[in-house]
Amino acid sequence: MSQFSEHAAARWPERIALIAGSQQLTFAALHQQVLACSLLLSQRGLKAGERVVLAAPKQLELVVMLLAVARLGAVVVPVHAQLKPAQLAHVLQDCQASLLMTNQHRLTQLQELQLPLPEIKILLTETLSQAITEIHTTGVERVPCIATLVASDVAAIMYTSGSTGLPKGVVLSQQNLMLGTLSVCQYLQLTSDDVLLALLPFSFDYGLNQLLTGLYCGATVVLLEYLLPQDVVKAVVQHQVTGLAAVPPLWSALARANWGEQGGASLRFITNSGGAMPQPLLTSLQQIFPHAKPYLMYGLTEAFRSSYLEPSMLTAKPGSIGKAIPFADLLVLRPDGSECAADEPGELVHRGPLVSLGYWNDQQRTNERFRPDPVQPTAVINKALAVWSGDEVRRDAEGYLYYLGRLDEMLKCSGFRISPAEVEQLVYQSAPQLYDVAAIGVPFGDTDSAVLLLYCCDAPVDEKALLAILRQQLPHYMCPKALQKLAALPKTANGKLDRKSLRLTYKDFFGDNA
Repeated sequence: MSQFSEHAAARWPERIALIAGSQQLTFAALHQQVLACSLLLSQRGLKAGERVVLAAPKQLELVVMLLAVARLGAVVVPVHAQLKPAQLAHVLQDCQASLLMTNQHRLTQLQELQLPLPEIKILLTETLSQAITEIHTTGVERVPCIATLVASDVAAIMYTSGSTGLPKGVVLSQQNLMLGTLSVCQYLQLTSDDVLLALLPFSFDYGLNQLLTGLYCGATVVLLEYLLPQDVVKAVVQHQVTGLAAVPPLWSALARANWGEQGGASLRFITNSGGAMPQPLLTSLQQIFPHAKPYLMYGLTEAFRSSYLEPSMLTAKPGSIGKAIPFADLLVLRPDGSECAADEPGELVHRGPLVSLGYWNDQQRTNERFRPDPVQPTAVINKALAVWSGDEVRRDAEGYLYYLGRLDEMLKCSGFRISPAEVEQLVYQSAPQLYDVAAIGVPFGDTDSAVLLLYCCDAPVDEKALLAILRQQLPHYMCPKALQKLAALPKTANGKLDRKSLRLTYKDFFGDNA
């Protein structure tokens, strides 16, 4: 990542690298700004290995700062621009940040908490652009050399919300980011003719990878802070976007937007990760974007990206998350570590050079999820690590993987283990008018729990009729005990369904009615 801007400027100097609103930068201009910013950071005393937290809106300055930090060999820590002050304070304390890039409003909120924070330098977005311009005007001949780095050096820390507790930092190496970029460029067949719309936050590895693949391949990346679906339609048409990446809730909103007859005609491909794509939603997107190839992907931050389904296999393998991406090797293991037979459920284990370095400042949690590679011979000293995903999957006889659900989110009703994802998929098939659903387990009686189905729909729903259909489709223990309509389901900062919030909100739903 330290050489991305230099590499791109040498190959495509006059091509447009970034667009943000009415502003744009060529690759040559981007590299010059990165050089100037790296000099500014060097003057502020930033050293290789120090952590820099980026808590700023998705603007040109954010990308310049990210690449300048990488050029000096410091560690990029991108966080969501809407992270609450207390959460931001936790990240700053946890990673012992040396520098924070943010705006004045966020800084004031942080200072009002009066929390003990590490001694930290501040760069405000309101003044950063001017400071870079001043350095660039006076010449950048004193710019420090690119840091000398090796594959195992830390490149970034990505904080994920996780299912419990405070956000945990996943440590990504230079190798993780570089090979992850090469892998995605390869299977998406990205070229310098592509235009990518960056909707997702860079604090999400999916969003960061979209930026890095665009820079590496010489594509144009259009920065957009998502507000309304129609803003996306406008940007796709205006910039003739060829690649669009999103998560299922965002795709659901985009499928209900007004695309007109030719709104998505420029799209060459669309990608989905961060959750299963319901079949009715996929069908809707294929109708809206008939010329765009859908890539359904699966990944975890701890291993960057794991699998994808070739668009040509969508019909033959409905619901599959595909096979391993380049540079990844995926196993399906039983609790005792032995490999599962075809179609036998087991835990997905990711091995190979995309596996991250573990959790920042948390050796116990690292030891729980990152273990010696089970494939390497036992005699090997300093065995490479594999990561146990916590996801239950099955692999069919032809090697295609199917996601069954999170092992720690499996419901237990009437003594049976239930996958929320399986219930949700059947609901989507039975009631395609529902555009967002979530199945959660809620205490029912003294010792049991039952399935509560939360859903969103623009039109009235005959809940009795829907329950009758579901009773025909599902075993009694999987069938929802009740339905609850919501205006919207809660989402995490990365746009994923926030199941933890739902479980807390509805834990007393059945109450005395059990």
